[in-house]
Amino acid sequence: MTQPYEGIIILGAPRSGTTLLRRLLDAHPGIACPAETCIFSACARFLHSEQVSDGLDFGVLTGLAFAGFQPDDVHERLRQFAFAFKREHARRQNKKRWAEKTAVDSFHIGKIEELCGDKVQFICLVRHGLDVACSMKELSNRGYTYLSEIHEYIKRYPRPMEAFAHAWVDVNRSMLDFIERHPDNTLFLRYEDLVSRPTETMQLVFDYLGEEWSDDLLQSALARKDNAGLGDWKTYDSTKIGYSSVGRWKSLPAPIASTLGQICNPMLEACGYDPVEVKQADSAETARRRYLFALMLGSGKNGQGKN
Repeated sequence: MTQPYEGIIILGAPRSGTTLLRRLLDAHPGIACPAETCIFSACARFLHSEQVSDGLDFGVLTGLAFAGFQPDDVHERLRQFAFAFKREHARRQNKKRWAEKTAVDSFHIGKIEELCGDKVQFICLVRHGLDVACSMKELSNRGYTYLSEIHEYIKRYPRPMEAFAHAWVDVNRSMLDFIERHPDNTLFLRYEDLVSRPTETMQLVFDYLGEEWSDDLLQSALARKDNAGLGDWKTYDSTKIGYSSVGRWKSLPAPIASTLGQICNPMLEACGYDPVEVKQADSAETARRRYLFALMLGSGKNGQGKN
């Protein structure tokens, strides 16, 4: 097999299974995929610009252009800066190719495309939006904070689960648009397929990458504990691929699931998922009665066993 690209970048909303995928890639004898380095999202921030009132972009590309450095030159220098770290890591691992997984890269697809849209292979991983929202909530609770990219959504949508859902929609819209622009060097993958049919799915992945597949890669990937890093806190709790995290959103209260469904359904269907049932919201009076009933029910439970 031939590999036309030296690099591989995994894209996907946070909590979409990108860490699991990167562990499976890293187990390959020819691919080095460390934990999150943040190198490409950092490059994207470097390229960020704002448009001032007269339409001029205020950012590094325009600023350096006035100093005599053309945008293509800046992109090439920045690209080689980032690639150099990845190449060095691969060399230290005695591997020929490098891969990158940093979940927040998915919020910077436009700038990453400017930098290396046709220079590497991309794997775009999607997971059911409501499951992602549940997992983002768990991550935020564990870290007692929101990543800056997520915090931008919290400021717009004060209800966190709705903010997570909107973030998921925007990320996946960007990914689908990116895939349409780069059909030859992108692979669309669903998390649910990866965990339900890991062997078949990873064979597809390695065929796309132009790499040989070995049946023992799954076992060896999950047995390793020496390559953990940023973003890897949960996947290392397990040594096997499980399906238990699929459909966790179904335990959400019906009103919340319905609200998230309204936000996510068009994108869910675009990604091949069934839409979530959307129910008519309760009236204010019904909601008040339900709340009072829950209070009385809770009071009765709390009073059990007391004299």
